[in-house]
Amino acid sequence: MAAVFAHGPLIAEQMDSAYDLMARMAKASKELSYKGLFTYEYRGQLRSIKVVHLVRDGKTYERIVHMDGPEREIVRRGDNLGCLRAADRLLRGSALKFNNSYANLQDHYEFYIRGNGRIAGRLVALVEVLPKDKLRYGYIVAIDKETGLMLQSVLLSQTGKPLERFQYVDITFGADLDNFQLSSEMAESEDIDVNQSACLETNQAIDAVPSIWEAQWLPPGFVLSSYQAPDETGQESWMYTDGLAVFSVFVDSNEGTDNFPPLDAKLGTTVAVLTKAQYKNQLYAVCVVGEIPRSTAGQVANAIRPSASMEVE
Repeated sequence: MAAVFAHGPLIAEQMDSAYDLMARMAKASKELSYKGLFTYEYRGQLRSIKVVHLVRDGKTYERIVHMDGPEREIVRRGDNLGCLRAADRLLRGSALKFNNSYANLQDHYEFYIRGNGRIAGRLVALVEVLPKDKLRYGYIVAIDKETGLMLQSVLLSQTGKPLERFQYVDITFGADLDNFQLSSEMAESEDIDVNQSACLETNQAIDAVPSIWEAQWLPPGFVLSSYQAPDETGQESWMYTDGLAVFSVFVDSNEGTDNFPPLDAKLGTTVAVLTKAQYKNQLYAVCVVGEIPRSTAGQVANAIRPSASMEVE
């Protein structure tokens, strides 16, 4: 952390605001073609991952190859450039223009420019993102000055301790990338067609699909990002975001749910809290998973209850 802040005091003059840099970062991640190698570190473990990210004919394509540990490769195809999700709009500060249920990201985080640095041989602006409450984590991000792409992200605990670090060690931009670089290097790879169901029109908010369940408490600033109706196994899920942090809620009505033990687990920065709720004499498993403090996840899990209208029936 000392190295991150060794670049001197705030130099906000002559630079864009920290929030503007974050908004530019959100845009760059959707519009640039690049390839590179980055590292991901958590709980003392370090992983290296190769990525190719292409923008072609209004769509983005991505190939991710894990370079150590078990062999793993993922190819993502078909994310529309025009796909605007809840987190995109919150980060760009446009949400309040059309729906009061969306909170402004700046209401819950403070943004500071902490100087300049160099990541993967490129000049970056260092931005510190501090939560205004204890319900979410903070971040330090390094944003490429030329392109706006995020080249480093450090997730901070509530005491300011680094919990995980993502950082490019090599990256190349440009139109010389081609579709051949998306070809799989492995006999077996995971090929994903991106689900566009959570995409939003310019002035469209995501409405909760009718369900017997509702979140009777959410951390301020978090909004519904997507919803999956009950599948053949009886599980339904919701995803919430405040523009930076994300967590999911799963409700499972499978047989045997009443035998599920309570769960309070953590892997790196991801927590999972499992509890139970009852509706019409049947027990349901409620699980909250995300990169949020354990206390926040517990509050959300305990607040998932049948809606008032269902309880009246």
